[in-house]
Amino acid sequence: MANQQYQKLKIEYDDLEWLYVPDEVYADYDGCKRCLQLFIPYRQKLAAEETFPLVLFIPGFAWYRQEVYNSLPAYSRLAERGIVTAILQFRESTIAPFPAQVEDAKAALRFLAARAEGYNIDTERIFIAGNSSGGHIALMTAFTEAQGIFDTPMYQEVPCRIKGVIAQSAPSDIMKCAKEPLPPGFPESFRPTRDLLGVKEVLESLELAEAASCGKYISEAAKLPPVLLFHGIDDVHVSVEHSRELFALLKGAGKDAAYYEIEGGGHGGAVFWTDRILDIMETFIKERRL
Repeated sequence: MANQQYQKLKIEYDDLEWLYVPDEVYADYDGCKRCLQLFIPYRQKLAAEETFPLVLFIPGFAWYRQEVYNSLPAYSRLAERGIVTAILQFRESTIAPFPAQVEDAKAALRFLAARAEGYNIDTERIFIAGNSSGGHIALMTAFTEAQGIFDTPMYQEVPCRIKGVIAQSAPSDIMKCAKEPLPPGFPESFRPTRDLLGVKEVLESLELAEAASCGKYISEAAKLPPVLLFHGIDDVHVSVEHSRELFALLKGAGKDAAYYEIEGGGHGGAVFWTDRILDIMETFIKERRL
């Protein structure tokens, strides 16, 4: 055995790991439980004062029941970068119309803030994000939270300030959604904006559609958190014009906003979880604190 050789490795590495906590119930509406999937960064020798920013991420599925488990490996990549990541399941539109989804997001944020110590959360760095309809709810939550609109009585005693919002492929204008043609392959009966608002015809409910659209809450006087937008140029489900127009409104009102259009990008998918996009998201999150 003397001629057997082995190699020694000297490896420099970050000892950051993460824990997955499934199906954490944050709300129970008469038996209708809504849950969070949690990824919590930690170290074997975590210093007592070390905490991490939080991102509440909202998956999209046209405001219908979300598949919160499908992209768990992608979501865990944020935790690998030292970000507590919570995946929100909200009441879908067929259970409760708008603004129930916004109320659920605010309840979840306060639920998490109330348990910040156990989850290693830095309460001065709380963010909200989402893709597709989840991006819309993330934007609406951040914009209305800043103005005290569509609040929820749940966990009212817990202070929670959103430091920034990230939206991927978000349908920010409900009227625009209602007017746009359905994506290829979808039946005529597929009308998610109608179900979101709980109405028969969106075009006959202009006031409600406006209340559910992001532009209504943007003005020079409005105190909005920083916004980071992504959209695929070739998106056939949610027109890229949604993000272009939203970005123009934000910049026109003097808000802190950045927007990236992804060449060849469609509606969601793996491109939104590449290292380049994650780098931009991580920088946006970690550069902002009180």
